[in-house]
Amino acid sequence: MRTLVIAFEYPWPANSGSRLRLLTTVRALCRCGPTDLLSVVPTNRTDFDEPDASCGLSRVGRVPVRPATIVAGLAHPLLPAEIPIRDRRKVRQALAEFATDSYDLVWYFDARAWVLAGAPDLAPTVLDLIDLDDRKIRSRLQVSAMGRSALVDRWAHWPGRAWSRLEARRWTRLYRRASARTVRTVVCSQLDADRASSSGVKRVAVVPNTYPRPERPVGRDRVGSPPTVLFQGTLRYPPNADAARWLVDDIAPALRAAVPDVRIRLVGLGNPAQDAMHHPPALTVVGPIPDIVTELSQADVVVVPIRFGSGTRLKILEAFAHRIPVVSTTLGAEGLGAEDGRHLLVADTASGLAAACARVLTDPQLRHLVDAAHQLYLDEFRCELAEARVAELAKAAEAAL
Repeated sequence: MRTLVIAFEYPWPANSGSRLRLLTTVRALCRCGPTDLLSVVPTNRTDFDEPDASCGLSRVGRVPVRPATIVAGLAHPLLPAEIPIRDRRKVRQALAEFATDSYDLVWYFDARAWVLAGAPDLAPTVLDLIDLDDRKIRSRLQVSAMGRSALVDRWAHWPGRAWSRLEARRWTRLYRRASARTVRTVVCSQLDADRASSSGVKRVAVVPNTYPRPERPVGRDRVGSPPTVLFQGTLRYPPNADAARWLVDDIAPALRAAVPDVRIRLVGLGNPAQDAMHHPPALTVVGPIPDIVTELSQADVVVVPIRFGSGTRLKILEAFAHRIPVVSTTLGAEGLGAEDGRHLLVADTASGLAAACARVLTDPQLRHLVDAAHQLYLDEFRCELAEARVAELAKAAEAAL
C-alpha cells in the first residue's frame, strides 16, 4: 500500500501535541507501505528540524504559506477565515509536482490541508481533524460570556461574538462537506466523535492522542522544597495563553495563601506580552526548552487550567506517563476518561484549582493519584496503540473501493 500524507503541520521536532500526533500517524503508515509526506506550514514558523530517517518516509516536502488574514477570509465567505487561502494555488501546484506516483490512500492531517490541496481525487481519503475548531470557538464564547455581565459591555463585544459564531458555523459546514468525500473522518476521542457525528459529520473514527512511553518516569515520590507547580505547552496558543493568564492573575494568589513558598513555572513558546508575568522565583516564565523532561523532573503537580478548546491535552498524558499528579479543569481533562479523585483532581474555579493544587502539595495520601493515572496511560494512550489504530483504518480505507 502506498500512502500520501498531506498535513497542515510538520512533525520535527515533535514538541507539540499536533506534531507528535502527525509523527505517530506517519510511522504507522510507513509500516503499511511506502509513504510520502507533504507538509503545508505557515511562513511565520521556523522551528523545523531535518526529517528523522528512522521514521521510514520515502519522501518529504514542505510548502510555506502566508498566514490567514481577515481580509482574505472575507473573499471566501463559505470557508473559515483561519484557513490561509491566499496560497491555495501555490499548494495545489506543489502537490501536482510532488505527487507523481499513484497512491492507494491519501491521509489528510487537518481540514486546512484538505482545503488547500483542493481535495484532489487521488485515492481513497482519510481526514484527521485533530480537534474540532467549531467546538473550540463555542467553548471560548462561553468563557468570555461568563466574564461579562453588564449590558453595555455585552453590546460592546457583540461584533466579535457574532463573527466567532459565524466562524464556528463555517467550520461545522466544512467538516460536513469534507466527510461526505472521505472514507473516514478521524478525531482524538469518543467525546469528539459523538460531537462531530451529532453535527452531521459522517463515518467518524477515533485515533487517540498518545505520548511516547518514557524509559523511566521522572515524577518524584515526595513533594520538593520548595514545592513546584508546572504549566507547560505552547503558550502562544490561545487556550494555553488564556490558561496562563488565569493561573497568574487568579489561581496563583489563592494558592500562595495556602502554600506560601510555592513556585510556579510556565514552560513553552510564548509571546512578548507574557514576559511581564516573569517574577522569579515565585513565578518563572521559562520559555521554550529543548527537553521538557528536566522541568517534569522538578514538578510536584502539573496544573491544566484550560477554559476553552477541543481535543485532548498532551500535557496531561505527559504527566500521567511520568507519574506526576495533575490538577485540571473539567474541559482540560475531557475526552481522556480520567476520573476526579481517582486519576487527577478536577475543579473549574480559580479558588477550586488553587485548593486542589494545595491538597496535592500538602497531603501525602494524594500521591496515590499517579498510580491509577499511570495505569490509564498504559492501557489507553501509548503510541503503539494509536499506531495500530491508524494502520487498521488505513487498510480498511484502501479496501473500501
